[in-house]
Amino acid sequence: LSFLNRLFNTLSWTMTESSMSIREMQEKRQVADLQQRKCSVIFDISCSLARILEFFTREIPHAFLMGPDMNLRRLAELVVFILNHIILAADAEFFDMTLRRPGQHQEKTNCTMILAPLVGIILNLMESSSTSGHRELNDVITVFTSMDCPATIHFGLQYLLSYNWSNVLRGDASLAKLAQLEEFSHYFMHITMSADGNEEQGFSTASNEEDNCCICYNSDSDTTFEPCHHRSCYGCITRHLLNSQRCFFCNAVVTSVTRIADSRIESRSPLAP
Repeated sequence: LSFLNRLFNTLSWTMTESSMSIREMQEKRQVADLQQRKCSVIFDISCSLARILEFFTREIPHAFLMGPDMNLRRLAELVVFILNHIILAADAEFFDMTLRRPGQHQEKTNCTMILAPLVGIILNLMESSSTSGHRELNDVITVFTSMDCPATIHFGLQYLLSYNWSNVLRGDASLAKLAQLEEFSHYFMHITMSADGNEEQGFSTASNEEDNCCICYNSDSDTTFEPCHHRSCYGCITRHLLNSQRCFFCNAVVTSVTRIADSRIESRSPLAP
């Protein structure tokens, strides 16, 4: 868990740094050699980390599909985060040029290096979900649809489907992968549209906003922090405690969290598994 946490954090940081460097070069309309080298190295690290995550989803998918869905949720958020950074690069040709060091071939450094692992991550998770004999698995589609950015996710999936994969994908097997990704995209849109319809029908009976977690506004505020007694949802505080042992709100050291679920109280140390 701690290794995945560091991996998620590092990849998020490297993608942010890479995007900021590219944006600075776009605004200056020139590419300084030192800045280009820095950007290229950071991007290479991002690609390597993304491939590690792709490897994990293929070899140990249960790390994301079984137990609490925090790892799966963070992985989905990271996929969308990276996609969004790539799509927002205004000029794809400039993007590729800034990453390419002198003497490097075009096919060695371009968007494909970071996009291909994202496709692999999605398809590995879907394949593992469909072939696993376990019934109680975290639902990949449900995690993606629960994110509060369906339009961004849909646009990102369409971007992947329309991307020119000719340099890396060849043969019937590659076409089958794109077909699987298209099926995932259609299923995502179907679930999203169904959820939107249900929300409109049930709007008048929505729960009191005071019961919602004030961090994510997506789940019930069902967990109390000790000793300060502030509250959030269990997912938000569990994720927060991976990186900090202090309360969101008052900065007090959290000694334990108390979760109220199914009419019973569960207590645990913030460092407990």
